Amino acid sequence: MVLRIFKQNWYSFAPLLGALESDKRFGTTPISIIRDARVLTEDGIRRMFEEYGRVVFAYSFFTTQTPIILVELKKILGCINQLGRENFILVAGGPHATGDVRGTLEMGFDVVVVGPGEASFLDLIHNIQVDNPIFNTPGIAYLLNNEVVTNKAKELSLDEFCGFSEKFDMFPPIEISRGCPHGCKYCEVSYIFGRKMLHRSLESVKKHVEAYQKRFRNRRSVDIRFISPNSLCYGSQDGKKADPKAIEGLLRTIKSYDNTRVFFCTFPSEGRPENFDEEVAGIISEYCSNKTVAIGAQSGSNRILKLMNRGHSVEDVYTAVDCAVKNGLGVSVDFLLGFPSETREDQYKTYEVIKNLLKKREVKARLHYFIPLVGTPLAKSKPAPLDKDMLRDLYEIGRGGKIWGLLDSQMKASKRISDFQI
Repeated sequence: MVLRIFKQNWYSFAPLLGALESDKRFGTTPISIIRDARVLTEDGIRRMFEEYGRVVFAYSFFTTQTPIILVELKKILGCINQLGRENFILVAGGPHATGDVRGTLEMGFDVVVVGPGEASFLDLIHNIQVDNPIFNTPGIAYLLNNEVVTNKAKELSLDEFCGFSEKFDMFPPIEISRGCPHGCKYCEVSYIFGRKMLHRSLESVKKHVEAYQKRFRNRRSVDIRFISPNSLCYGSQDGKKADPKAIEGLLRTIKSYDNTRVFFCTFPSEGRPENFDEEVAGIISEYCSNKTVAIGAQSGSNRILKLMNRGHSVEDVYTAVDCAVKNGLGVSVDFLLGFPSETREDQYKTYEVIKNLLKKREVKARLHYFIPLVGTPLAKSKPAPLDKDMLRDLYEIGRGGKIWGLLDSQMKASKRISDFQI
């Protein structure tokens, strides 16, 4: 089995590899991790075939990576078609594959693992290994007579699988929540993982922390970070209302481990503004090592927030920032520019909000640009052009590092995706 791993998305493979190494069915399965495409030469692929007879290539990728994946895939297909296509199985998973199943299969993949992949991927590999019919595997999609067939996936909980791999030394931030009830129209999370928010139990989190303690015991400190679509709703029953007791229990428990630093409500587990209040700010200040929190505002226009389906207001953003600053925390506030149908007036409303927030020395703004992601309601939408005067004014007030982000590269990525065709 060949896993093609990129620097940008190795987090996706850590739980898959962790699941593989803990499943007795795969104790002797040869696994090769490819991080450099230059290794995938004709000679290299031929040697794999000669040594093992059957090879599975597994990819997980974002929409922004699709043009690169397609070029790489065409090269692989050219080689394996000469060696016997039936001896190779190409598997895709991740955000893009789940959001555009047909397009991914038409790229040349045999199977798409749809949505959460831990259980489906393991069952698929097992079926390949023992020569069972692979198209009976739950949670996969494939083409049959040019029609997409999608098998219903098994329900799973985060506690069923660990999120790290000891054997392959992959220890990403701990995924504590999955799924999101809000369904923001530009974001893939609700459409990949569903509207119900699932949480990892405190006992499972503790097992992860203990494994991280063991792995990083020789470091000055063991830093624990998290993955969550909204860290401030960890433990929440509906995924919309914060549960401060659950948050405090999580942070207090992890902080109790020797030599451990906790980072919460930071990348990659930012928080929503309507969930950030005095109580939550106080808990973070008491237990966490981070002195800055990340809050997703996304727009300074209430009209755009409503179109985004964000479920909060501009006023919620001001309240969250005030609560953070009052409790001694700095704030990095995220804004998304170029949302479809955004007008010059909307953009200047965002500018005014940023300008007002930056008057506080503890606040910075991080800028993003709209990228049409497959599987979302806005997958076919074009970004709104950015007003040049507004951009000039933004950069003027952002001098000295008060405004940051990857706006230019995201604008280029957005155009590549909008122009891209398989």
